[in-house]
Amino acid sequence: MKTDTLKEIINKLGEKEGEHIEFKLSTSALSKDIWETVSAFSNEGGGIILLGYKKLGDRYVPVGVKDPTKILDDFTSTVSQKFNFCPVVSANIVEDEGKPIIIIEVKEAPRYQKPIYIKDAGPLKGGFKRVGATDIRLTDEDVYRYYLERMGAPDAQPANGTILDDIDPATLSAFRNLRKLINPNAPELSFDDKELLKAYNLLTKDSQILTAAGLLLFGKEQIVKTHFPAVRLDIIRIKGIEWGKDRDPFLSRDLTGNLITLRSSAIDFLDRFFLIPFHADERGERIEENAHRKALREALTNLLMHQNYFHRSPAQIRIYNDRIEFYNPGYSLKDPSLFGSPGSELRNPSIASVFYDIGWAEAKGTGLKTTIELLKKDGYPLPEYLNDIRHDTFTLVLPHPIVEITEQVTEQVTEQVTNMMDRRAMTLEFCKEPRSLKEIMQFLGLKHRPNFIENVLNPLLKAGLLKRTIPDKPRSRFQKYVSVRRR
Repeated sequence: MKTDTLKEIINKLGEKEGEHIEFKLSTSALSKDIWETVSAFSNEGGGIILLGYKKLGDRYVPVGVKDPTKILDDFTSTVSQKFNFCPVVSANIVEDEGKPIIIIEVKEAPRYQKPIYIKDAGPLKGGFKRVGATDIRLTDEDVYRYYLERMGAPDAQPANGTILDDIDPATLSAFRNLRKLINPNAPELSFDDKELLKAYNLLTKDSQILTAAGLLLFGKEQIVKTHFPAVRLDIIRIKGIEWGKDRDPFLSRDLTGNLITLRSSAIDFLDRFFLIPFHADERGERIEENAHRKALREALTNLLMHQNYFHRSPAQIRIYNDRIEFYNPGYSLKDPSLFGSPGSELRNPSIASVFYDIGWAEAKGTGLKTTIELLKKDGYPLPEYLNDIRHDTFTLVLPHPIVEITEQVTEQVTEQVTNMMDRRAMTLEFCKEPRSLKEIMQFLGLKHRPNFIENVLNPLLKAGLLKRTIPDKPRSRFQKYVSVRRR
């Protein structure tokens, strides 16, 4: 490896330790923790280890190694015996500022070999992953995830104990209808239930057991809950801007069931809360009014499609006064810095395939890219991401437009707006049964009739989310209002 190539690597990765670069002194012998770094790079993303550097302030400078040939031989002769699988490495002696240093390139191991760990210590004590500039010991969940991935995609694992009768017929029928709207001539529409599931790889090879994807997508609610007790979508309204005790149980929901029904229920809740007008296309999908509403749908779809369903915690949608957070058990396999580019890393390819075929997700991973472009174009705030590899979680944060569109918006105005959103959502919930105007105002604790009509009642009527029971006589003293049910 030439010196100019080394300089290019350092310039690219930086003179500080990071996710893909590690500096070690190792002037006369290999650092004891070098094997931890080799394990970490092998398990997560690969990286470069540079021997012969000393830390001065916040940067590393070359000081060289005394006997580079010996140290190189020690490394190459030991690495093949040190781990459960030999890591893919290349090591060379080069010069930096006239001093001999050793550069070791560690490639990410193939899925079927992970986790790479120090053989004598075992996977829990001798296995590591890279988090920032630190080598972190693998957890039980990390090891379990790696072994699942060895056997193939997590959603392709058999859901042992399930049978074909565990499929919910209504959900399968809904899928057929959605698929027909996308492609009326799709060959799988002529298949029977068993053939259709097999066509999407939702049954094991002997066609007797559902895969995890098959159960999650189409299973009966109780069967899904039995095999995946943590699979739940919690929608939580928090009256404030910090996670705390200000949760509104009336506006919060714990949704259970299979993924097809979960998505429909969650979309209905978000549409009502954010007052999205009831305009539906032929697939029953609400027509997007703006980029922010499209972003809500895309975030929900990604949460369900890329989730780690073997995680111990449920997914959550947290609605704050200034933002909405989509908390996903399962870190993003794709680097969030690349979300603006096409392509995706699929954790659950079978689930993704079904979502693509009914138009819930865009092929080639362009959905989030398109959403970001639309948000930019229309001047909406862009989402933020918290990708926590260490704890295997991912959170997408989408600010409410009201906070960003006008710089002069004060905390008081923001609170007024979110209170109005709450009142509208509470009205829709309360009016599942026909209610009079007086009953609704009493329920909300409001006394000013004109203000209620202008800011709560009329917007809900205009959006098509609420309707009169006597539409031909709007001023009838017997008039009541009822929420519009989704088709």
